[in-house]
Amino acid sequence: MTYKLSSALKNIEHLITTHTSVQTTSASANTFITVSGSEITYEPSADASKVIYEISFYCEKASGSPFTAAYLEHYTSGSWSEINARYRKNWGLGGSNSQTNRWPIYWRFVLPSWVGERNLRIRLGSHAANRQINLHKITDWDGSSAIDKFCNTNLVVYSI
Repeated sequence: MTYKLSSALKNIEHLITTHTSVQTTSASANTFITVSGSEITYEPSADASKVIYEISFYCEKASGSPFTAAYLEHYTSGSWSEINARYRKNWGLGGSNSQTNRWPIYWRFVLPSWVGERNLRIRLGSHAANRQINLHKITDWDGSSAIDKFCNTNLVVYSI
């Protein structure tokens, strides 16, 4: 049996964002930021039953108590709103103050299809103050100094 990937995936759109600086979530409670490289305009194929939104990015917290919430949003009727609470993501450690916490994030969301173009994005923040995290920047200690490196945000959206 032969499987053709191109016949299963339709209207593939992708975005690779190369970062040269850190993006930090807010230190204020309930203040969310859009992940750089997460926003895309997408129109599903006419015969699609699902839309797949896949994203990967990097985040870290050198010390403190990180606990982050993520919301998948769409732009409809002239404003941004959460698509559905079932697509929320939470991660982090609620009680650690002295560890370095690093997370390579990869998420796949399977959404019901829609008609026409729609913008999608990921928003991050915390529901408590002083739990900010850094995005895209890897802090690497080589034994004598810290070396900053950056990770791309990779996004692909397609219909099935």
